[in-house]
Amino acid sequence: MPMPKTETATRTRRHRPLLAIAAAWAVLVAGPRTTHPGLAPPPPTDSLAALVAALAQPPASPPSALEIHSVRAAVAPHDVRLPVDKNARHPGHVPVAVSHDIRLGSPARALRLATVPGVEPEPVTVAVAVAPPVPARPQPDVKTPSPGRAAPAPAQVEARPKAQTPPPAQARAQAKAPIANKAPAAFFGKTILVAGDSLSLFLADALRPMLANRPQTAFASRGKVSSGLARPDFFNWEREMASLAAANRPDTVIIMIATNDNQTMTRPDGSKVAFGRPGWDAEYSRRVNRLVELARKPNPAARIFWLGAPVMADPKLNADVAAINSVIARALAATPGCRFIDVSRTLADAAGRYTPAKATADGLRATRTKDGVHLTPFGAKLLASATLASLGPNLAALPTP
Repeated sequence: MPMPKTETATRTRRHRPLLAIAAAWAVLVAGPRTTHPGLAPPPPTDSLAALVAALAQPPASPPSALEIHSVRAAVAPHDVRLPVDKNARHPGHVPVAVSHDIRLGSPARALRLATVPGVEPEPVTVAVAVAPPVPARPQPDVKTPSPGRAAPAPAQVEARPKAQTPPPAQARAQAKAPIANKAPAAFFGKTILVAGDSLSLFLADALRPMLANRPQTAFASRGKVSSGLARPDFFNWEREMASLAAANRPDTVIIMIATNDNQTMTRPDGSKVAFGRPGWDAEYSRRVNRLVELARKPNPAARIFWLGAPVMADPKLNADVAAINSVIARALAATPGCRFIDVSRTLADAAGRYTPAKATADGLRATRTKDGVHLTPFGAKLLASATLASLGPNLAALPTP
């Protein structure tokens, strides 16, 4: 007996969603896969050949913007082979001028200063890893930071930010501003060596973080407690300086030697001369000039800064180091590219007398240790700030050695 029409219609409506889902699934499974959602299926090989042939024919009428900038067809990756120009080169693949006179980084990772010509008005400066020597090639007409040989650099470079030159008024204001925790803008040292007695150890520890914001500056230091120029039998600074200069090739050398040199010295001929006696100043000046000569042997253009000893608590020692400071200052005055930095008042009171502390916004802070000679971390920071303040305006003004 046939079902009533009402029951048949009810069953049809009940199964209609399932039929629609099944039909949609069949269409998706049977349809070809496209290379990108929303694109039409890739054409067969003959259709693709016809499409390429049609594109090669000149159009009968001017093409529209849509026809110029797009091809509305899906293409599978294996259907198209693009030609490759083996002679094509990246725009940045250009010769690089490398300066062999400016050393960056550290002994463990030696770098050289290089100049890469670019599209900017000025060349871009980068630091490149040192490569083995290669045969000389014609070099590009580019600026180099300092005179020197030029050689192609390796492809791997470590970029350094370009230095921004402040306006003249701003540069003058920076030179006059007090030094806090960074080197002044006019400080040009690239490879800095600090050497000397125990006071130089405090100076180097304070200078190192102040120069940390200069990624292109290499910093090295060597200090020896109780050392000086008077007793090479205890510590030979001439031999040590020759080794340090050869290893670092510094362009800026900061020396702090004086506190321990109020002693008898032996001349090259074997005769002895006591401190304060005639002939002592001449022999000590000879040793100062010899140390400067050795510091410059690998790099004759190096600038030398010699810090005098600060004021001492003991009156006798203070008078002795003041006399030694005067001998050093006179010896360096006659040598181009050298400067004596007087810091006798940096850690003194307003009258120039010894004081163990300095007044700050937070009250008195100790600058010297109980022995009246060495420095606290705060005193070392004051000494380092005074050193950088002297180096900034003076480095460029020094005559060429």
